[in-house]
Amino acid sequence: MIPRTTVDIGNEELNAITKVIESGQFVKGEEARKLEEEFASFQNNKFGATVNSGTSALHLSLLALDIGKGDEVILPPNTFAATVNSVILAGAKPVFADINPNTFNIDEGKIEEKITQKTKCIIPVHLYGLMCDMSAIKDFTQDKEIYILEDACQAHGAEYFGKKAGEIGDLAAFSFFPTKNATVAGDGGIVISNNENLIDKIKSLRDHGRIQGEHKIAGFNNRLSEILAAIGRVHLRKLADFNEHRRNIASTYNEILKEVKQISLPAEPSGYKHVYHLFTTKTEKRDQLKTYLKEANIGSKIMYEERLNELNYVKEIIGIQEMPINDDVNKRILSLPISGSLNIEKIEYVANKVIEFFNE
Repeated sequence: MIPRTTVDIGNEELNAITKVIESGQFVKGEEARKLEEEFASFQNNKFGATVNSGTSALHLSLLALDIGKGDEVILPPNTFAATVNSVILAGAKPVFADINPNTFNIDEGKIEEKITQKTKCIIPVHLYGLMCDMSAIKDFTQDKEIYILEDACQAHGAEYFGKKAGEIGDLAAFSFFPTKNATVAGDGGIVISNNENLIDKIKSLRDHGRIQGEHKIAGFNNRLSEILAAIGRVHLRKLADFNEHRRNIASTYNEILKEVKQISLPAEPSGYKHVYHLFTTKTEKRDQLKTYLKEANIGSKIMYEERLNELNYVKEIIGIQEMPINDDVNKRILSLPISGSLNIEKIEYVANKVIEFFNE
């Protein structure tokens, strides 16, 4: 079986776990603090706050920005449900802007028409490892009191004209879920920023609302454990190499499949650095191809089958918001195998099976 993705964990991570166990410090220790410093630095930011998931990273970021009842947050419909759930749980109203059919990210040209007096935040989701057009999005917030929260849960190390994910927005949320480019081998996340006050708010919210040991506000228990943080620190040291390997996999797919007219390959616009958390294609024969690959013991997945604007609990809040481009793309997307450790020979096999399918 060639899996769609793998979790790249080895002896270094096991050794890091052992050290934490021997130390007896399982929460609120040096591993989480150092991961905050090291990951923020890797993304060219000054401050970080580890949390227990990417979802918590998004949710607490919105709360730190004082976003809640009566506020509107603009986001794309093509992403994991955690993005819209975080907006709803903060008490705000999600407002969807349709996507770019080539990049799969939010279409910056459709954001401005969604901005109202109630708009408090834009969440550009750097989907599949490709950053959004951040200059255009930044322009919409100029001279307006609108925050940018980068959902970078799939974009560890991604770049946009020399800027890394998290360098442009007010806050950026990352996930360390097992399948991400950087992982803690469990649920985990981090928020980064160059605004120390916002990060301090998140550190308080994740720890029952404590500030210097005293409970000052109502908070949560959203801390990251020391064992997971230790794994994350080891994995972070491998991230640049893993990202390059993913880019090599993408180049292999692109080279082998470039002449196949029936399938569209992921875009990487000039000035962008895609880190290929997912290698997501488009084809009219998506369902047939998925079945064919499964029969050949090759994993693939539709990311994402659910359109967020069509979820019943979302429609109960916002009513019907038509997203015709996302609806069209949603019928054709399929993610092929990719990870930091899948070897090129297996990728070549997958690509040739795709060609075989279209030649039948």
